[in-house]
Amino acid sequence: MKLLCALLVFVASASAVKNYGGYQVLRVVPQDMEQLQRLHDLYNLLEDTVDFWKEPTRLNQPVDIMIGPNLVKDVKLELSRRDLDFSIYVEDVQTNINNERCTDCVNAKAGFNYNIYHTADEISQWVTDMATDYSIVTEINIGKSHEGRDIKAIKISSGGSKRVIYIQGGIHAREWISPATMMYMANQLVSNYNTDAEVKAMVDNYDWYIVPSLNVDGYSYTWTNDRMWRKNRQPNDGSRCVGTDLNRNYPYQWGGTGASPSKCSDTYYGSAPLSGKEVSVVDTWLQQFSGNIALFIDFHNYGQLWLYPWGYTGNAATPQPDKAVQQTIALEATAALQAVAGTSYFVGMSGPDMYPASGASEDYGYGTLGVKYTYVVELRDEGRYGFNIPERMIEESGKETFAALKVFGTNPLA
Repeated sequence: MKLLCALLVFVASASAVKNYGGYQVLRVVPQDMEQLQRLHDLYNLLEDTVDFWKEPTRLNQPVDIMIGPNLVKDVKLELSRRDLDFSIYVEDVQTNINNERCTDCVNAKAGFNYNIYHTADEISQWVTDMATDYSIVTEINIGKSHEGRDIKAIKISSGGSKRVIYIQGGIHAREWISPATMMYMANQLVSNYNTDAEVKAMVDNYDWYIVPSLNVDGYSYTWTNDRMWRKNRQPNDGSRCVGTDLNRNYPYQWGGTGASPSKCSDTYYGSAPLSGKEVSVVDTWLQQFSGNIALFIDFHNYGQLWLYPWGYTGNAATPQPDKAVQQTIALEATAALQAVAGTSYFVGMSGPDMYPASGASEDYGYGTLGVKYTYVVELRDEGRYGFNIPERMIEESGKETFAALKVFGTNPLA
């Protein structure tokens, strides 16, 4: 009862501009099925109020729970009452937020600084400037977000008719390292086209379409109101809670395991498939490439994971005829990634090896668009900084991820 009363106080006192001082992240690692079930029960109790950065999924997989200062004591007591050992993984979330920006992150070249985070408006202008500065770049306006912002992509092409590589970032608003890494990699493609034989082959082999920030409204909101916001900013009928989890709103296996019907949940799957404006817009736009997309990657953070379908089910026996080739090239790519800075990635099936999530991008790419090589990638880190990766790590993230992308771009993805 005390915990439920505290939840009501938390909801009533939520402010417009959020400060995360005193917020902690607790980590619990379930050791047996009984502990995992207790964590599932706790998740069902708290999912609309407490932010599960990593949900309970399987044995020995960390569960990370961000808790506000007025709930920390009660949740810790609840965990102890359920005989669940925990550690304080992040002592103060606001400290991480404050420390993600740095004063000495300089760009190697004059002009746009790829070593810092940029606002939604700056990213939009970057797309325009890239098209102006490079003849192999075209600005693409995919459509409008719920709040009327342009959802932009860049096309990188040396001309002719080629198969398509599509990569996107920023579907979850708070995952800032994702758009930053998208822009870093795009810059590597265009600025090194005339000097790097591998890069030239990547652009000559494929037409590249890169969406740095799909969830532009949510991303903008993380700069102005709530750094840890995840969903889009579309109101939900009959609810005070705003937003759909766009990565639970894709039409393939929508509304199943790992997505929530609760409008207040961070994994709310929306009122219908493609009800999220941004997902609907990008789906309509992608249909023009039907049958011609060689590679589809959706970049997130955190966890250091390179995952392929299926995501909607935890059953590894569910038929999926391409998993062997998907795994083989992903292992080659993550080996190239690790060679840059020693960062280790796990490669596996999204649902069976990690956790089921229905209505997600990797199943859409594979099941709806028919792209053989479809992945969801969780970038840095493994939880020390979580969603607040310091700017000083952007360059390494970009370099190592681009090394992985080279493996795909220099191979014939038949």
